[in-house]
Amino acid sequence: MRLKALVVFGDGLEDYGDLLAVGRAEAKRMLRTHENVNVKDILYSVRCGVHIIVFEVPEKVVADPPKARLKRRV
Repeated sequence: MRLKALVVFGDGLEDYGDLLAVGRAEAKRMLRTHENVNVKDILYSVRCGVHIIVFEVPEKVVADPPKARLKRRV
């Protein structure tokens, strides 16, 4: 099991439901997956004034295939 963390600055997010939704959405974006991401813990650092969201990286993360870059004609 691999764990990763992301930091969320205050911005008035004090509701754990909102933090959970933000954590899941950002973790999915970071991992480029559509699978459910399991948030393990939400911590608050008083010293820094930020929330730390710890999530589990699924064993088999299948990333979205890279999209071909379209060349624009000028």
